[in-house]
Amino acid sequence: MNIYITYERSFFTEKQIENLSKYAKLIFLESYFDLDSAEYLKDDEEKILMADPEWYHWNLRKDHISKIKNLKAICINTTAFDWIDGEYCNNNGIIVTHTPKYSTDSVAEYAIFLMMCLAKKLPIQIKTNYKMEYNHEMLNTEIRDKTVGIIGLGTIGTRIAELCSNLGMKVIYWSKNKKENSYQRVEVDEIFKKADYIIPTFATNDETRKLITDERIEMMSGNNLINIIINPVEIYNHNLVLEKAGKNEIGYAFEIYDDKTLNDFKGNVMATAPYSFYTKESIDRLVELWCNNTIGILNNNLQNVVK
Repeated sequence: MNIYITYERSFFTEKQIENLSKYAKLIFLESYFDLDSAEYLKDDEEKILMADPEWYHWNLRKDHISKIKNLKAICINTTAFDWIDGEYCNNNGIIVTHTPKYSTDSVAEYAIFLMMCLAKKLPIQIKTNYKMEYNHEMLNTEIRDKTVGIIGLGTIGTRIAELCSNLGMKVIYWSKNKKENSYQRVEVDEIFKKADYIIPTFATNDETRKLITDERIEMMSGNNLINIIINPVEIYNHNLVLEKAGKNEIGYAFEIYDDKTLNDFKGNVMATAPYSFYTKESIDRLVELWCNNTIGILNNNLQNVVK
């Protein structure tokens, strides 16, 4: 049995490498490679692929998976699994595991950071080279007693709600089903009309991609949208939100997935590199969970299997 790992060896502890090596030969592919010449395509031995999405441009499909001989499983190191051709794997007896909940605190804290950036007008400070002007454009706001609207109250959404509540904010939310908590469940329209800060935290699928419509974006006035899910263009009209922010109608924060910089956006727009998940603690949890999922396959003790 061979285990191919598309990740840097330095992120693994010696103990983790030792534990994996008890069951199979480890082969680290630490540099990006052309998929058609991937080393494992030449290997006839039974194998497990420990796959990081960056090596596959977040798109590992049937046309590549089908070329991998004697593939027993694909263990991915992300919570999201829509970048894997799960249907093909399921139909061909290939186990797929993922790594849920490893970055809950990291992402929730990043959402609070982005919210604070908008409240304190940090994007405008940066773009004006910190020029001190006490005018309306630079007038900050306090978040105490403000309302945060969370769309999708799962693990990350719940943690954001806790942090916001501890900061003295009122929390409202929409989720498909009512949750057992002290927060008020409202309809999606009410969040866009009334929340000072709107934070989508839902899992992306065909149903949830219909939640943030142009009509709901147009409802926004004087409030702020904070996106921490994925590339925003995949879940709502990103350009419409930027247009409203450029007119100073709303504030907007998101993670950039292209070559643009903060200076490319007008208004109170905070755009950062996609680092929301990337803390030492979350990566440590991620690699440990990733290794445990792989060992579980080898021990016939499956965990975190994608159905």
